[in-house]
Amino acid sequence: MKQVKTISDSRSRVWRSKLCSGIFQNTLFRSWWALLLFILSFSFYTHAMQRKEEEYQILQKRLGDLEVEKKVALENREDLLLQISSQSDPAWIQLMLMKGLGLVPEGQQKVYFKED
Repeated sequence: MKQVKTISDSRSRVWRSKLCSGIFQNTLFRSWWALLLFILSFSFYTHAMQRKEEEYQILQKRLGDLEVEKKVALENREDLLLQISSQSDPAWIQLMLMKGLGLVPEGQQKVYFKED
């Protein structure tokens, strides 16, 4: 009985190995193009995802730069609005004449500093 069992076990193993190897070899041989298509598709996908990540990083950097530019532009806008609103103020006009043209009000003396 023991011999019969080992013979049948070995036959079933041989049969299974032939069946599995035949099916897998035959399937892979007939569908090599599907495997090649899968490999190519996967490589194109990974390349596209890498480019997408690079584009995302570039856009994130650009967004940060634009936020800084926006902050500077808003500060400049506030400064210009203050200048426009104070144009009718005589003290502001006098300050702009002194600063821009180098004029000095009557009764004051202009002082120059020389750097050697």
